[in-house]
Amino acid sequence: MRVLAVDIGTSSVKAGIVSETGELVEWGREGLAFRSVEHSSAGLAERWLAAIERIVRRMSRRASIDMMVVSGNGPTLVPVGERGLPCGPVMLWIDRRRHRVGEWPSFYLPKIAWLKRHDPSTYRACRRFISCSEYVSFVLTGNAVTVTPSRDFTPFIWTDESARAYGIDPEMLPPFVPVGALIGRVTHDSSVRFGITAGVPVRAGGADYLMGLLGTGTVRPGLTCDRAGTSEGINHCARRPVQSPRLRTLPHVIEGLHNVAGILSSTGLIFEWFRRISGQQEKSYDKMLDEIAAVPHKRRRPVFLPSLHRGDTWEFAGAAFVDLEPDHGTGEMGRAVVESIGFSVRDLIETLERNGCSVAELRVSGGQVRNDVWNQMKADMTGRPIVVPEVIDAELLGAAVAGLFGAGVFGSLVEGAEALYRVAKRFEPSRSQTPLYDERYRRFCETRERIVGAAQRRTESR
Repeated sequence: MRVLAVDIGTSSVKAGIVSETGELVEWGREGLAFRSVEHSSAGLAERWLAAIERIVRRMSRRASIDMMVVSGNGPTLVPVGERGLPCGPVMLWIDRRRHRVGEWPSFYLPKIAWLKRHDPSTYRACRRFISCSEYVSFVLTGNAVTVTPSRDFTPFIWTDESARAYGIDPEMLPPFVPVGALIGRVTHDSSVRFGITAGVPVRAGGADYLMGLLGTGTVRPGLTCDRAGTSEGINHCARRPVQSPRLRTLPHVIEGLHNVAGILSSTGLIFEWFRRISGQQEKSYDKMLDEIAAVPHKRRRPVFLPSLHRGDTWEFAGAAFVDLEPDHGTGEMGRAVVESIGFSVRDLIETLERNGCSVAELRVSGGQVRNDVWNQMKADMTGRPIVVPEVIDAELLGAAVAGLFGAGVFGSLVEGAEALYRVAKRFEPSRSQTPLYDERYRRFCETRERIVGAAQRRTESR
């Protein structure tokens, strides 16, 4: 069997045809030109669909697919009106507009509540709210659903009780289906638009990070993956939940387990920002990293702090270069930028381990994984082996696992994930480089505490 897997990211859409043995038969990507929440949310749902259409029509084997599965970023919401079309801008997962009521754990209802309070005309025009991947499945099949991996996870999406507490009609929220469930079949109109054979089954994928856990084989307690794209998440599979202000614990896609995660919301965005402001847009990612890695350790260079605030997520806001000097160029500044990313990953690893989650290695995925220089630098910066899979877009492989499980090819999600996940390369920390990064990491932490502490004291004194 062959699965057409689609993943809706923050800054791009990816799609691939995956065989039941885990081979990526064809692959394509379309950028979404993400710059900011305000710039990107208007008309975003239509841009998702246009990107999927362009990718699929380039695929020579699209007629051979046996099913389709979609994953997407979350919690992201599409307000849908009377005719099944978006009646307002998409509310992205990274959008901070929300109005929370009580202690309900839902990530979605506060967004709807904000819309109801601050944009009542859009709210009145809305007939249902559909999350990211489910909206694409809705367009393909005409059936609106919400995917949940388990009953334990459902309260973090919504329940009838929590919706009523928010003053939201539960009828506006599509019914739940489990991962792998049959949502419907590609309609005639969608077949004409996307070039997919009418009648192809569309099965439930769900949130990208849950599919990423499947696609990296992070389905047993003690395993850890690093999903890197516009944002980055360090996800640890645990038997028990963890209570920490810097970590987020949610039920795992595998029932009975937990996903303990540290969120770095802007790592890929930071690198693209630096490429733009340093005038290197025409230079390849590989070329930039080669030049950055060539900067000697002994050369004095600045420290880059992506944020002067430390909360439950690490984000690019209020950044600062510290100890920047006139003779520093793009090499030294770029080195400081990539070190800030690697050291922030290391900081999260240490946070996980302080909370009882031992990290023996990082199973990585995402576009960054294509560059061996960065993989080795990350291993040296974190002091952990970096494990690179054959299929680096874990969300696509995980969506294929979900679909094949739903179709009965695998008896469980664990069986499917372990059957399809295969290692391509492994990068061990270098004995010569890691001690040098240890010293650099110490300076990074000391500088961060000094500068962030001063910024907080200044804010408190106002």
